[in-house]
Amino acid sequence: MGLKIVPDTDFRIQWIDLWNEYVHTVPQMFYTPVKFHGDRPAHIYWKNDQWVTLTYKEFAAVAEEIAAGLIGLGVQKGDNLVIMSTNCPEWGWADMGIELAGGCTTTIFPSLGKADVTFIINHSQVNYVFAGNKALADMINSFRDELPTLKGIIVLQELEAGNGQDLFTLDEIREAGRKLLEQQPDIVANRTATITPEDAATTVYTSGTTGKLKAARLSHRVVTDGIWRCLRNQMMGEIGVESTEVYLSVMPMAHIMERTYGMFCIMAVGACLAWGRGPAFVIQDMQEIKPTFMVMVPRMMDRILKGLRQVFGATPEGAAAWDWAMDVAWRAVDARIGEDGTFDMSLDYLDELNGDIREEYIKAKAAVFDKVHAVMGGRLRCFASGGAAILPELHKPFLGMGLFVANGYGLTETLCGVGVGRGNNVKVSWNAPVAPGIEWRQDDDGELLLKGAGIITEYYNDPESNQTCFTEDGFFRTGDIVEFDENGIFHVVDRKKAIIVMDTGKNVAPAKAEALLMRNILIDQVLIVGDGKKYITALICPNWDEMAKIADAKGIPYDKEKLHYELVNGMNTCVEVGPDLAEAEFVRQIVAETVEKANQELADFEQIKKFRIPHRKFLQKYDELTPTSKAKQRVIMTNFAADIASLYE
Repeated sequence: MGLKIVPDTDFRIQWIDLWNEYVHTVPQMFYTPVKFHGDRPAHIYWKNDQWVTLTYKEFAAVAEEIAAGLIGLGVQKGDNLVIMSTNCPEWGWADMGIELAGGCTTTIFPSLGKADVTFIINHSQVNYVFAGNKALADMINSFRDELPTLKGIIVLQELEAGNGQDLFTLDEIREAGRKLLEQQPDIVANRTATITPEDAATTVYTSGTTGKLKAARLSHRVVTDGIWRCLRNQMMGEIGVESTEVYLSVMPMAHIMERTYGMFCIMAVGACLAWGRGPAFVIQDMQEIKPTFMVMVPRMMDRILKGLRQVFGATPEGAAAWDWAMDVAWRAVDARIGEDGTFDMSLDYLDELNGDIREEYIKAKAAVFDKVHAVMGGRLRCFASGGAAILPELHKPFLGMGLFVANGYGLTETLCGVGVGRGNNVKVSWNAPVAPGIEWRQDDDGELLLKGAGIITEYYNDPESNQTCFTEDGFFRTGDIVEFDENGIFHVVDRKKAIIVMDTGKNVAPAKAEALLMRNILIDQVLIVGDGKKYITALICPNWDEMAKIADAKGIPYDKEKLHYELVNGMNTCVEVGPDLAEAEFVRQIVAETVEKANQELADFEQIKKFRIPHRKFLQKYDELTPTSKAKQRVIMTNFAADIASLYE
C-alpha cells in the first residue's frame, strides 16, 4: 500500500520549514508567538481555587522580569541554573527567564535523592537553583557545603520571604527584575541578542537505568531543529500540532518528552499550555480544561482505562456494555487495518467501516465511546505516548474509541521525537518512520544509530561516554535494538544492554516476555532474569490494589494492617503486602496462568520456567526505578538477590 505522506506543497509543511529557516534560538522561538499571537492564552493554571489565564504578552513580561532579576544577581551568559520542582506555571516562567538571561536550564526531578542532586549540581557547576518549595530548598541547604558552585536558591512557591543574600522567593526576583528594567529597559533584549544557535540551551541528565547519569547538553540549534522535526513529522501525518491546541500537562516537565511537546512545540505554534494539578486530578482537569492534546506514559493511560472500566462496571449492565464495546473497538481497528498493517486515523470510522461492524460501531459509539470522550473533555484529538512500549491491549481500545494515540520513541539525547506515530499511518504498538531531518542506520546487531536534527553530538563533560556512545563518524548509539517493516515503520525490540545471554549461548530479549505478562492488567511490574543461566525466570509484582479487591470479593482473609501505601505517579498505591496475601493461592494461580499464557507465544528457550512474587513492588526510594519509572535492573537484582537465588536452587 505504501505510506501516506502530506506533500511538501502543503501550507503547513511550508510554514514549519520557513519557521526553521528563521528560528534558531529558544528566545527567538519564544518571541515569535509573543509578536504574532500576543493576546492569545499561553498558560492556564489553577490559582486561588480557579483557573487563571496568562497571555503570551503577559508571559513575556513575567519571563523578562525573571531574566532581569537573574542578571541583577550576576548571572552571566552560559551560566548553569537548575529547576527542581513539580509541575507548576512557575516552572515554565523560570525556564524562560533562564533562557532570556542567556543561561542554560538544567532540570532535576524533585524525587531524586541527595547523591543524584549533588552530582548534577556539581557536574554542571550550577550557581542558582529554582526549588519548587521550601521543603526542597531545605533539602538542598542540608548539604550546601558539598555544592561549592551554588550561590543561591530561588523558591517558586510556599515561601513568604527570603534572606536577601542566598535565599529568594520568585516574587522577590521578579520585583528586583522590574526595578532593573525601569532603570535599563533594554537589559534583557541586549542579553538575548548575544545568544547564538551554538550556545547551550538546556542540560538534561539521562535517567540512568545502567547506573551512571550522563549529561545531554542541547544547544539552541539542537532544540529548535528538534522542534521543527517533531512538528513536521506530525504534520506529515495529517494530525499535527495546531495553533488552536489546548495542551494539558500531566507529566513531569523535567522529562524531556513533556518539555519538548508541552512547552516547546506548543510555544512554537502559539498554542496554549494548561498546567494540570497533578495525577490525582487528571480526569477532573480534563473535564474542566477540555484539552485537545496530551502526552502520557502507557502506565497512566492504563490507569485511565482501568478507571473507565470500573465506572462502567458499577452495574452488571454497564460492565456488559463496556466489554461488548471494547470488543467492537478491537474488531473495528482490525477491519480498518490494510495489508501493510496500517490504517488512517485522520479519517472517521463511520466513513471507513461497512456492513455489520459499522452498525455495531454506531451503537457502541452512542453507548460507550461518546461517554468516554465526554469524560476526557470532549475535544481530545491526540494522546502522544512515550517512555515505554504501549501494548496492543492498551493501544487498540483507545484507537478503537476514536482517540489517536501517537506511539512515540525517542531519548533525552535526541530531544525525544525520533519516531512518533503519524495519524495517517497508524500501526498498532509500532512507532513510525524515522522523523525528517534524521540520518539513521542500524549496526550489525540491529542497534539504531542516529545523527541530525535535534540530536546531540557529545555528552557534556563526559569523555568516557563520548567514546562509547558515538561512532567515529558522529552517529549517536541509541542502545536500542529496533525492527523495521517494509514501509520503514519501526519499533523497539529491546535495550541492547538488556539482552540476556544464557549459558547455552542463546540471546533473549526480555522486553518480549515482559510485554506478554503485562497484558494482564493484574500484573504491575516484571523483571526477567537469566543472564548466564540455564533457563529464564522472573520476578513478578502483581497489582496489589486489585488483588486486595479480589480477596475482599472472595471473602479471603488477609492482614490489612500489612498493606503499605505510597504515592506513585500521584496516586495512592499499595506497594507492599503481608506474606498471607503475597503467598495466597489465588494470587499464585493468577500469576501462574499469566505465565503459562505468555509462554505459549515464546520459544522454548525464552519461556519462563520459574517465578517469584515479591511482597513489595520495585520502588524509586530504593533506587530501583528511575524518576520515569524505568526499572534499574542491576539494583533490583541486588535488592532481590535472595528471591532470584531461590529460582535457581
